[in-house]
Amino acid sequence: MTEEDRPGRRARSLHCKPDEQALIRARALAAGKTNSGYVLDLAHADDPERHELVLTADEQTELRDAAAELRAFVRALMVGLPETGGLSLLAAIAVLGKAGRR
Repeated sequence: MTEEDRPGRRARSLHCKPDEQALIRARALAAGKTNSGYVLDLAHADDPERHELVLTADEQTELRDAAAELRAFVRALMVGLPETGGLSLLAAIAVLGKAGRR
């Protein structure tokens, strides 16, 4: 039975670069699947209707806010302090650390 003989099924194509096609073929072969089966499994695995997200919306928001806070802290460490000739807080901490070890 060919693809055309199966009701509801027809050949479809996926356009990609030759090296990407080779990667799909290799990974499908290694997984013991057809190219189509491999690509469909990947699409299904990324479908939130089939699989819940790892983090809830609240957890994602909390993580995003924490990352923004950390980014602001790191930026503050790099900013030149007034009356220091451009010495950053991070550089000042390093100087104090060296002085404390003497």
